[in-house]
Amino acid sequence: MDRTGRRPWSDLPPEILSMIGKRLDTRLNVLRFRSVCSSFRSSIPPPHHHDAAAAARFPFRIPHSRSSSSSFFLCESTVCVLETPDENSGSGAPSPPRSRWLVKIQESSLGGDLQLLSLFSQRRITYLPRNFPKVIDSLEFRIVEICREYRIEYSSSGIDPGIKKVVVSPYRVWTGLDGFEVYSVAEGGRLGYWKYGDENWTYLDDQHGCSYDDIIVYEGKVCAVDWSGTVLLIDSSFRTKKLLPSICRDGGGHCKHLVVSGGDLYVVDRYFSGNLENLDKYKIDAYRHDFPNLSFKETLDFRVYRLDRRCGKWVEVRSLGDMAFFLSKHCSYAISMHELGGCNGNCIYFTENTNSPYLINKVNVFNLDDRSIKLLGFCDFLSFTRGLSKKVNTILSG
Repeated sequence: MDRTGRRPWSDLPPEILSMIGKRLDTRLNVLRFRSVCSSFRSSIPPPHHHDAAAAARFPFRIPHSRSSSSSFFLCESTVCVLETPDENSGSGAPSPPRSRWLVKIQESSLGGDLQLLSLFSQRRITYLPRNFPKVIDSLEFRIVEICREYRIEYSSSGIDPGIKKVVVSPYRVWTGLDGFEVYSVAEGGRLGYWKYGDENWTYLDDQHGCSYDDIIVYEGKVCAVDWSGTVLLIDSSFRTKKLLPSICRDGGGHCKHLVVSGGDLYVVDRYFSGNLENLDKYKIDAYRHDFPNLSFKETLDFRVYRLDRRCGKWVEVRSLGDMAFFLSKHCSYAISMHELGGCNGNCIYFTENTNSPYLINKVNVFNLDDRSIKLLGFCDFLSFTRGLSKKVNTILSG
């Protein structure tokens, strides 16, 4: 007990610590909890090292519908915010400003080391900026998980090109494998389902020929959106139920994305041009010569719709406020730019869905204020500096 009469957290009874620890639903939070002191550490076991869940350590092997000769693995990475700790110089001089980094990390299957990946791809970042922390101490750094990304990879570490999106539900740190379920959207728009222990995937036979664009977990339920903007709920028996009618009568744009922001479900409707007119003719001819199967539909516009559960309808959103939506190939998420300390809210960050070598690694930002699209170049991670008189938002490449 300190001078104020308050007892230290380490004096909490083991049963209380255990109850708190069991409510932590991310691996990062469990690791931070166990790092506090010996009593905290002994109250709960390490994640993925108990009972049958030991086999759930990512990546783990998963069957594949098109190949039995190759090995396929379900892999997991985490998008999170790292905030550097305050540094006291001890000399009375002002402390350097804290920085926040929006990064994607993946735990290595060998030794549990963390690898830093590019936000919009799976490319491992090997060259870091000088001001990026060399050691990340979970006790010193504030680490906030934004979302988890899942994908299916070959044994040779190549991503399966036939799978557009993968989600896992339910998945908690303390969840065993009996209820472990994986849902996917294939390139052709087909919905797939696999439960731990199944020998093969199950696919939804849609009599209406619906093609699905995206899939996400919203409030513990798996939701999918088809090409027309109709959102479906999928239960654990792989049955679907229409959530609401389509976002618009004519089907809207050409590609739909699902995003969860502030507890609400959004459909982001993307409109394509379907041509190459805005590229230099010389480059187009060169690409067509070198890449005869070049596929590219340039993004021209976005429309955003929010699920109004009270009124039971989709409402078009004209502004995201200080939020920014990130649409990457394998996951989509929303972040408050005010919380990060940046100044580029009300925007959508995205990459083009193309195999063009000129544009495949380019990141664009769509501004809902003036509906403009600007090219940012490749964005490995975002750095935001707080404590300066002028906020700085830097796009960094590894």
